[in-house]
Amino acid sequence: MSSWQTKTFSPEYAAIMTGTRHLWRRLLPLACLVAATLAPSITRADDFEPSVVLAKTFPAMRDFRRATRPEIVTLEARLDADEQTGADRSCLRQAVTELRWRLGSTGDVAAATQVRDRVRALAAAPTTPAGTVQDADGSYGPCVEEWFWKVDASTDRFLTDATPPVPPRLLDRVNDPARLDAYLRGLLTSDLQRDGVDHRKELNIASADLVRLVLRHRPLGYAWKPGLDAVVLKFIADAQSPTTGFFGERYGAVETVDLSMTFHMARYRDGAIGHWPELIRHLIAIKPKQYPHGWLDADGMTSHNNYDVVTLFRLGWPKIGADQRAAVAVEIAGLVDWTLGTALGPDGSLRSRADGESWPDALYFTAGFLDEVGFLDPSKRYWTDKPLPEATRIRAGLVEQAKRLPMDDPMGKAALERLR
Repeated sequence: MSSWQTKTFSPEYAAIMTGTRHLWRRLLPLACLVAATLAPSITRADDFEPSVVLAKTFPAMRDFRRATRPEIVTLEARLDADEQTGADRSCLRQAVTELRWRLGSTGDVAAATQVRDRVRALAAAPTTPAGTVQDADGSYGPCVEEWFWKVDASTDRFLTDATPPVPPRLLDRVNDPARLDAYLRGLLTSDLQRDGVDHRKELNIASADLVRLVLRHRPLGYAWKPGLDAVVLKFIADAQSPTTGFFGERYGAVETVDLSMTFHMARYRDGAIGHWPELIRHLIAIKPKQYPHGWLDADGMTSHNNYDVVTLFRLGWPKIGADQRAAVAVEIAGLVDWTLGTALGPDGSLRSRADGESWPDALYFTAGFLDEVGFLDPSKRYWTDKPLPEATRIRAGLVEQAKRLPMDDPMGKAALERLR
């Protein structure tokens, strides 16, 4: 009997699950070799690491990143503690995220130093702007500098049915069919050694935000120019690989797969993308690989990546045959096992989060996962007719944690919606 069919989770069970997780990490290299042997769709592109190229080309940034890492870890621990008490730390959290991107995706030490100094100043300040504060250009990202991070800090608030008090002038940069097309397609390829920038993160973030804003005609009161919907839909169609069904960054002749971007394009089009059998086949094949080319973060499984995976399974379910559906059901059962035995306590307390993930984000992705697999609502259990454990206690625990967040926190509100 699978553990997700049991009704309680003892300390002994949790210990077994933890031990299994450690064993899985030790067996990961062998699992990768087996997966590559059995699944011809996996190519060397799935193993391409742009960070290695950047580190070799820009050793000064590699050294700066190593020196800065302890400072980031300490600050994020402070942010974690504050967020769990309901404090709004979105501004400082945004700045730290931008610093992480500078350190991991660029070779410009001078620019990274400026971001680090800004983070230090914000961390030392007695107060920082609340998440509801707009800057002069109408963004909700007053603590970040890069344009796409400003858009990302604003998108969830722009998607509401309220007109922003300050006109979102930052969107004017892409409010033209030719400019929008050039911007999105310009992010599809990175020349690491020439430019010293890995565009993968910006491609993922910007495309996810702009697809939603343009196709949903948000924010209210902002006049998007005619023709932008067609640009977005053409971009999505052209960016998807017919071989793997995935979306991802290109590095010269190397085409990679990106779990997060693929999730975003599929979800924000409500599954209206192509090549679903190929996508599901490749999604299962990359299970033992590391994000963004697989399901695992550096320290193992995360609710964030698992949420992306099961959302793709749900969206692809109507487009695949019986054999693939059987394989999908097995994978979802394993992810439910891990979530109930490792990621969550029996009372719904969070025990596992992705590296650098904020508390509101962690709550949302955990709630989103449980919602996607039908743990909270039996009518959504498309993948199984077997019973799952009682959800009442876990749901109540997650609701209690989400209610501690600021009332206007977008991720907290989204988590509560999932839990209801």
